[in-house]
Amino acid sequence: MASANETPGYIPISEWPNLDALAVGFNEHLMAESRKLTGKHLTLFLNDTNVTRIAHRFIDDDTLEWEVQRDKQTGTAKYKAFEVRRDTFFVNFYKPDYQEQVSLVMNLRTGQAIVGLSGFHIKDGQKRTWTRFSNAAIDGRNDVVPFAPTTDLIGKHILYRYTPRDAYEHIYLNQGTLTWHCLSGTEKGLADTEPCKMLKLDEKLYLLFWSEKIMPVESIVVVDLQQMRSTGRFFCWDPKPAKLVQMFFCSYATILAETDAAGTLALRESHI
Repeated sequence: MASANETPGYIPISEWPNLDALAVGFNEHLMAESRKLTGKHLTLFLNDTNVTRIAHRFIDDDTLEWEVQRDKQTGTAKYKAFEVRRDTFFVNFYKPDYQEQVSLVMNLRTGQAIVGLSGFHIKDGQKRTWTRFSNAAIDGRNDVVPFAPTTDLIGKHILYRYTPRDAYEHIYLNQGTLTWHCLSGTEKGLADTEPCKMLKLDEKLYLLFWSEKIMPVESIVVVDLQQMRSTGRFFCWDPKPAKLVQMFFCSYATILAETDAAGTLALRESHI
């Protein structure tokens, strides 16, 4: 029998697994990599004060060359590209000389792109990840509207099945906050609420980014609620084995419920 001071179901932080254990098997549902970028040369014009230009030449199916043209920084990297929706690509590569992870979402039809750049810093005495986003136009197109923040997900309760063993539920509370809970798998019983960037990429297609408070995890995920799948990456520093953890993952999604709490509250108040 639990004592009056216990909280059944709550797992203290000291008992949370490390990221190395979490990463096992999460790529089981990974979609096939796309080869459609092979041979293409795409330059991203960042929407910053310097209009930074970053050229990407996709040499073959898994190698690209990149160049930050203003700074003349160049390099070669292995990349993975996923066509998450027709003409929309989620591309990731790591720059070991800079210890930086690059995540690109590019719509070749509209010219829209967003760049997520991640690296490491020391925060509160611990090595953690940082991520900065920049809107961009492919090849300098002047008719490009940046991907916009969205309220579409507010109130949705979605189940994500990453493997036959690992399943999580998300509840999107407002435009910048989600709650996640592991229903089965390595993190079973763990839950938290995190700040979350939510952008609309296309009809029922979204980019999510969140940085967890407890686990040193930062995730960039493309969620497709037409195909009911998600495709994403983890990039983080695991302090327990003291090493970089990179992981790609996909899931199958199920919408469990959709609520409109604010609308219900407004309706009730209008009858008071």
